[in-house]
Amino acid sequence: MKRIQLIALALAIVVLPAAVRAQDTTRKDTIRTDTTKKEGTAQKIGRQTGTSLDKGAKTTERNAKVLGKRTADNTKEGAKATKSDLQKVGDATAKTAKQAGSATKTNAKHAASATKTNAKHLKAKVKKVVGKDTTTT
Repeated sequence: MKRIQLIALALAIVVLPAAVRAQDTTRKDTIRTDTTKKEGTAQKIGRQTGTSLDKGAKTTERNAKVLGKRTADNTKEGAKATKSDLQKVGDATAKTAKQAGSATKTNAKHAASATKTNAKHLKAKVKKVVGKDTTTT
């Protein structure tokens, strides 16, 4: 029995003050009231719009920097490619001119050889038509 009384006494010591505090409506020092002014809807929208504009400006600035860098890189690459293309065109033109000169030289040799051959054939035909060589008597 003493045990039960001790348990009841311990519970009364712990629980009773908490129950009294919970029901006490005259204590106002533990309740904190919100003293900050609430933001109105128009102010909230204005703040959010300003934030969005700031973010948009930063994004635009960053995109402009990236675009400028890429444009510079593309310009450099384009200049390199153009220089390379011009060099290739120059080399191809020189090669073509060399080949054309060689072909012209070969064609001239062939024409000279053909003219010589045609002259021999013509001389043989003239001998045949006239008879024997008329220069000897």
